Amino acid sequence: MSDVSLEFHGIHQVGPEDDVCALLRWPEENRLIPVWISPIEGMQLAAVLDGHQPNRPTSHDLICEVLEGTGGVDAIEIANYHQGTFMVDIKAPNGEVYDSRLSDALAVSEYFNVPISAEADLLAQVSVYASDADVKEYFDLEISTPAAGDNLSTSENNDSSTSASGNAQADADFEAMMRSLGMDEKDFLSGDDDEKN
Repeated sequence: MSDVSLEFHGIHQVGPEDDVCALLRWPEENRLIPVWISPIEGMQLAAVLDGHQPNRPTSHDLICEVLEGTGGVDAIEIANYHQGTFMVDIKAPNGEVYDSRLSDALAVSEYFNVPISAEADLLAQVSVYASDADVKEYFDLEISTPAAGDNLSTSENNDSSTSASGNAQADADFEAMMRSLGMDEKDFLSGDDDEKN
């Protein structure tokens, strides 16, 4: 099966406890891959992505310098996922394959401008559907959905009694992700928009 190139949409703090999430997106399916990382890793990665140059090299600088010495990077692939942990292969032109954490692979991806990819079967297991409105509300991002997705959203009224989006599986995936962040239905139905101001 062919690999799918993923989009990276930054580091975010989400949920009631401000958990740190690196957000990847499977654009063809309009699905998100949240990657939960520690606050320290999140700060370090956000600094790298913002172009912050510390006085001394970081571990990300060292990794990228070593990879440059091997000729750069040919591919970065999510090879596996087990019990909440992503296993990533960074492939060098000389044939070497380096096992990496996804947080480190994100820095390498940005440095070498090589997208992270994964097989569709794996992505189907670790991704969740999110509508454009959900992405805007929870991550403050505006992402354009492919045209095919737009056509699907126009038919959502056909089954609105059983599914908010017209896709019951997508709704269940999104609900599971929000519950993993410590949110439940009452958080969505409170109607207290004034509290956001």
